[in-house]
Amino acid sequence: MKTKHALLLFVSLIMISFSSVEAKEKKTNHNKTVTFEVSMTCVGCKNKIEKNIAFEKGIKDMQVDLSKKYVTLTFDSRKTDEGKIANAFEKLGYTAKPIEAENKL
Repeated sequence: MKTKHALLLFVSLIMISFSSVEAKEKKTNHNKTVTFEVSMTCVGCKNKIEKNIAFEKGIKDMQVDLSKKYVTLTFDSRKTDEGKIANAFEKLGYTAKPIEAENKL
């Protein structure tokens, strides 16, 4: 009987350790931030982008800078990627290309 209890305890400990590993994997940050140069020209363009791109799958945060024509997006990389986001801009009638970090100055 003691062996049975010891075996159950051992199995329980193994299950707890696996569940904690899974919990750590779920907490991994999959957010990515990318700045796009977008062919917007006016406040209407800015509003259109803000209203539509914000609802794309995986978008977490967005900042639109009309003067520089930059849109900085933070998104969940498990749900979308730069190519899909660029396609979303194209569907709205804009060209968008990711820019390098050093070019953002």
